[in-house]
Amino acid sequence: MSRMSLRSHLTDSEAWTVVGRLEGGQTQAEVAQAIEVSQSGISRIWNRFLETGSAGRRPGQSRRRATIPMKIAI
Repeated sequence: MSRMSLRSHLTDSEAWTVVGRLEGGQTQAEVAQAIEVSQSGISRIWNRFLETGSAGRRPGQSRRRATIPMKIAI
């Protein structure tokens, strides 16, 4: 692989694509090269799928939303 992607997260849809490719017989290295992420990232998605049956983020791992501070009236 000539250079790694700068992306730090895959979408849930992309994670399911990873699982589908692996179930289809591709190696983690082949999937990593096709999607342009590290092999260790592919491994984490696969292991999460094997442990939980889900390829997406675990509950509580959602991306933080920007919040607007609320003024409390006293």
